[in-house]
Amino acid sequence: MTDDDLRPRSEAYLDSLFGPGQGERHGRFLDHLESEALREMMHRCHVLEADTRWLSVEENYLLGLVVLCAQRSYGPAAMFAKTLRHLGTPREKILEALARLAMWVGPIAAAEASGLIQRALRDFDERGLGSLEAWFPPPRDGAR
Repeated sequence: MTDDDLRPRSEAYLDSLFGPGQGERHGRFLDHLESEALREMMHRCHVLEADTRWLSVEENYLLGLVVLCAQRSYGPAAMFAKTLRHLGTPREKILEALARLAMWVGPIAAAEASGLIQRALRDFDERGLGSLEAWFPPPRDGAR
């Protein structure tokens, strides 16, 4: 993959998950990162996620959710949980993965993660894709 096609491929993948134009909106979110290297890494992650030869998109997000919770990175983990619900993953599957997290991080840390993710899932249930607005800022001129 060349650097020239990296962002378009990243945005196309996100459009396939969240709908037309959402990849561009997420690209604007990433543009707020001052580090060009970090922005590039994020786009490379999206392109890697799009490769489903060995892991499905759902498996990738579920794995990411659990790892982020284990690291206590609850903000991104909440967004991953909402993404999983958007993809149609049953709430019970998400919560079961968090319950099994207790085997590695202990029940107290897993309970904390579960409580925070349950709140994120309720937010998704109430607001749907709008609950992911932080990742998809609208353009400043009001278009799209």
